[in-house]
Amino acid sequence: MSVLLLSCSVPDDIISGARRRGFDVIAMPKSPLFDERISSHPDILLFPAFGRLFVRGADMESAPFSEAVGDIKRLCPDMELYLTDDCGGEYPKDAAYNCFIFKNALFGLGSAISPDVLAAANRARLDIVSVRQGYAKCSAAIIGGDAVVTSDTSIYNAAAGRGYEAHLISQGNIRLPGYGGGLDGFIGGASFFADGKLYFLGDIDIHPDCDIIKKAASRHGYDVVSLSDCTLFDSGCIYLE
Repeated sequence: MSVLLLSCSVPDDIISGARRRGFDVIAMPKSPLFDERISSHPDILLFPAFGRLFVRGADMESAPFSEAVGDIKRLCPDMELYLTDDCGGEYPKDAAYNCFIFKNALFGLGSAISPDVLAAANRARLDIVSVRQGYAKCSAAIIGGDAVVTSDTSIYNAAAGRGYEAHLISQGNIRLPGYGGGLDGFIGGASFFADGKLYFLGDIDIHPDCDIIKKAASRHGYDVVSLSDCTLFDSGCIYLE
């Protein structure tokens, strides 16, 4: 299985770069439940963990969304579709699935995380680490099971405080159309880890903190791969492994 979920707003050159690398790309459609600027971001729409794909039941009423989920199920037949009652809306309601698992902990804005996700994490005996950042998954690039890279100080402090390897980078320099100057995206939404490589949606070499990120990956024997030569693009991407 080599499935990459991207936003339907991602540039074509990134999709082409991912497909050349052998990934099955699914571009998620926009959901009417959320702010249009992030309404097609996979890390807003879905949460894959514990052998399940957590999805809002309300989103499944949309034919394009239901079709996209059907494509995911076709490519990932062993993943159970799990519908939740989580609603849409403005932040932090849109952050119900925007959390991430690192080592033995689930990181996210505790008050915003879906109750169904929290229940599953508790059953799996994960620690729940609440941070100030609701878009926690989007804000953190996970380098295998070894390190986390983030521009968010609450995530950095929470991870480092638990003795986990964490690297703090500067904010911005990642495209997120519709916000401010358009360079207010996050590193986790512009990257994913697969098969021993840290992939970037765009060219990591033109990011001002590329050396920090490359050294962190190299320290653990991982390669860093750019999928295009453009500025990094926050697509809220999710890799299904």
